[in-house]
Amino acid sequence: MSPEATYVLESLGTVAVFGGALWAAAWGLRRLGLPRGGGPLQVLARQPLDGRRAIYLVRVGKRVLVVGAGDGALTRLGSTSMEALGLPENPPASPAPFRDVLARVLRGKSARATTRETTDAPRGDDGGA
Repeated sequence: MSPEATYVLESLGTVAVFGGALWAAAWGLRRLGLPRGGGPLQVLARQPLDGRRAIYLVRVGKRVLVVGAGDGALTRLGSTSMEALGLPENPPASPAPFRDVLARVLRGKSARATTRETTDAPRGDDGGA
């Protein structure tokens, strides 16, 4: 075998070994659930929809964003506040189950819609006739 071919094979082998070691380290860290970088963002909940799509509740300060993740793009679906969800300002380290947080959001919206419907309903001035 020529020296050039030997060099290429050695280089490919080195890249494969280091790439495999990096992949194994990243996989191990994810499995251990080690906290990722801090900062103002915190994922409160995640609901996978299928293999490539998911919905996230992300806390940014006092706001909570509902974010859809797809095939390479993130889309803001809506937002609310921590108070509207009934969550404390400093939520616990472990995220709440998505269905619990979503149920709180939906209960809040249905309560507001019911209040709006009763205040917007026409009032009969016909004396009950």
